[in-house]
Amino acid sequence: MKEEKLTINVPYLERKAENFNTETCIVEKAVPVSNYRFRQMRSCPMQDFKEISDNLDCMYTQDGEHHCLLIYDKEEGDGLIIDSSGYSYARYAQYIPQAKLIWEQFAKTHAHEMRLCCPLEIYLHVDDYPRECCIADNADMAKYADVINIGIRENDLPEEQERGLMHWYHPEGDGDELENKIYSAHCSVEVIEGELTGVITAKVVGELSDEAMAKFIRYCSGQLSDGWGESLEQKYLKTNSGEVNVSFWNDGDDWQLLPEREYLDSLMQSEDIGMGGIS
Repeated sequence: MKEEKLTINVPYLERKAENFNTETCIVEKAVPVSNYRFRQMRSCPMQDFKEISDNLDCMYTQDGEHHCLLIYDKEEGDGLIIDSSGYSYARYAQYIPQAKLIWEQFAKTHAHEMRLCCPLEIYLHVDDYPRECCIADNADMAKYADVINIGIRENDLPEEQERGLMHWYHPEGDGDELENKIYSAHCSVEVIEGELTGVITAKVVGELSDEAMAKFIRYCSGQLSDGWGESLEQKYLKTNSGEVNVSFWNDGDDWQLLPEREYLDSLMQSEDIGMGGIS
């Protein structure tokens, strides 16, 4: 059997190199492309490419450092780091072996957390009773947060372990902001203002535009109502109060998935209305 060995793609090997000088390149944005597209860009670096022209504001030189665009082959992993300096071709560039792996490792360790929150519906399993008559009080269920989170993790499929809901996301083209910036989105329950609440914790590289945030909320809402959420809702989770089904979604007018700060503000407004604070 022939031994499999590590293969590394490099532009060329220096002959009798006197030194190996480097330049500081700061990745302002990473763009995954198909293998076919990457081979086009690799073979014709002096040609104009839309991936470069669409991201001119990401590439410039400041204080001796290159601020760059990283374009990588999402199938085979190698990439190009580019500072086009205002042009639509790879004016200053270098081939980066295993660029995808480098970027994903960075995303895992340097992404910041963003949280979305939503109300839960928890159903007690009672034989011969209609489900709508068995809705539990979320304040009473707060003591079972740890037990329910264990059930959520057990319900996750193996392929969901790393990226959570984002495993099922289908990008709309190579420049899709959610695909490029949101590394993972995992669901859990947490006690917020005394009640058990649904939480989605996303790991994000950089800041999302308002349009991308709205799109992410729509995507997660769909997963909670139909995909991931429907699967969880069918699971019976054991607590000291009996078996329960947990739903991150309902069709009521008061259900909404919001960034954490907005969700907390909405709870305060509801309390004010309930106390007659708004006339």
